[in-house]
Amino acid sequence: MLLNSIAIVVPELLPVPPVQGGAVEHWVDEVSKRMVIPNRKLAVVSRPAGVPGHEGIEYIGIPWTDAERFFHRIKDRVTWRNPLRYPAKIQNVFSYAHRVAKAVHPFDVVYLHNEPNLLLFLDKRPGQRIVLHMHNDHLSMRLFRPFYRRALAKVDKVLCVSDYIRRQAVAHFPEYAERFQVVFNSTDPAVFKPYGDEAKSQLEGIVRINPDKRYLLYVGRLTPVKGVHVLIEAFREIHRKIPETRLIITGSSFFGGAAKTAYEQQLVELAKPVSDAIEFTGYLPHDKLKYLYSAVDMVVFPPIWQEPFGLVMLEAMASGTCLVSSAVGGIPEVLEDQKNGILVEPNNADALAKAVVSALANPAAMRQMEDSAREKIATGYAWERLVAEIEKTLGNT
Repeated sequence: MLLNSIAIVVPELLPVPPVQGGAVEHWVDEVSKRMVIPNRKLAVVSRPAGVPGHEGIEYIGIPWTDAERFFHRIKDRVTWRNPLRYPAKIQNVFSYAHRVAKAVHPFDVVYLHNEPNLLLFLDKRPGQRIVLHMHNDHLSMRLFRPFYRRALAKVDKVLCVSDYIRRQAVAHFPEYAERFQVVFNSTDPAVFKPYGDEAKSQLEGIVRINPDKRYLLYVGRLTPVKGVHVLIEAFREIHRKIPETRLIITGSSFFGGAAKTAYEQQLVELAKPVSDAIEFTGYLPHDKLKYLYSAVDMVVFPPIWQEPFGLVMLEAMASGTCLVSSAVGGIPEVLEDQKNGILVEPNNADALAKAVVSALANPAAMRQMEDSAREKIATGYAWERLVAEIEKTLGNT
């Protein structure tokens, strides 16, 4: 079935192309450019990026209003537990969603990403199909479940990045169980791959990789649920046992240019006893991250919440770099302990330190896991597989 027009919509904060980062926005950028075919109208709806996008895609920018910027500044400066976040979030979604609904009304398929609240504002016309793709477990939020129950009646399919997300959704909305479908994330093994000596030269001026050191890398948001504080605590013990280890922490509180948070300051304080062995790089774009993954000895991914999937996992595995991760959420659906990586108990600094030290002491086992991980991603988790699944789903909803 030929889909004549598709509108892909991302949440209200970040633009596509992903000039400010964002996992969902990067995902949409990678997938949309692979969905361009003759005689199809394909549009991406987001905040304005201010840069040219891919040929064959119409970019519909939803500009920020003064009110949205005001409420966003509030949300950006308060903690995750502060109740002020909720009215600020609601205002921005409400304002963004009204304009999105008008923009997507003429399209045959509306393909929403990770923001079920947008469904509340869509007026589904006859013959139009709506697909929701959940990259996180937002549907489980107790406060919004009654609204989501009505909104999900508009949806033809709900795609989930892991079976963990699917199970959570089915538990709360069993009447829609048949609409929930798993589509695993992907990456590009031609981009994230072993770069050898080229990686170190490409990182000059960003980080210095010394041949006599062992490097651990964290990539991701600097928020409590990602467990970076647990990693720093574990690193104190790792560094005590293996003094030549160094830790590189890459990321920001949310995206490129995001405000510094109290949690980030706490991480700096926590790192002080080993500050000479820890480097905070801040946010880095993907064209530099690909070299950083390749240059280090190990990637450590220590979330303490039920991580839905984690693109970091695929990028590290594709790069041929040993990955140590918390066994949470959808991660064990791809990462197999001691086969293509190492799984540890979440929020346990001692267990994390022991796993890292043990792996670094056994380079042959590390190499075997790295080879297995890269092969798995190259053969089953490339973008082409995911896009084929998406096309089939959009055409058969």
